[in-house]
Amino acid sequence: MLIPGFNLARTNYRRARRDVILSACTVAVLALLAVWQIAIWAAGRGEREAVALRLARMEAEFQRHQKEVRTIAAGVPAEAMKQYEAKVKAYNQILEASAFPWMRLLMELERSVPPSVFLSEIHPDLETRQVLLRGRARSFEDLSLLLRGLEERIVFRQVYLLRQAERKGQTNKPEGLEFSVSLIYQAGKK
Repeated sequence: MLIPGFNLARTNYRRARRDVILSACTVAVLALLAVWQIAIWAAGRGEREAVALRLARMEAEFQRHQKEVRTIAAGVPAEAMKQYEAKVKAYNQILEASAFPWMRLLMELERSVPPSVFLSEIHPDLETRQVLLRGRARSFEDLSLLLRGLEERIVFRQVYLLRQAERKGQTNKPEGLEFSVSLIYQAGKK
């Protein structure tokens, strides 16, 4: 018996057609992506070759300059070379001193030093960050206040009193204490 308008192959045919179209689109997209990837690889290869060529030229030029420097340096007298090296060392010391955080050190000292204590010298060692302070205090209590104030600042550590001596005036009466203090300044350390 045959039913009019009824076809068993119809849904399978539509499904198969849709699968073929989807597969063809997927293959086309993958092919385009493959072509795109090959184009990027080729462009990158060309750039790498250009960079390698430019690097080889730069290395050859560098070698040529090195050879010129060696020939010129061979003609410079040893005494003149020592003078230049001494100047360079002095310039490097100036640059290192300018990199030292002077303002912060002075601000921290200002916060730590009581009014009755006077600093006459501040000698920092730029490499070890050790600072030597010399000055005068009216009394031992004032000197103790200075040491306590320095120890309380977190930027100072290893605060040591190196020397203290009574300072006598013209009338041979004590006019206070002269002192030396050593400390490590750790602010602005690189």
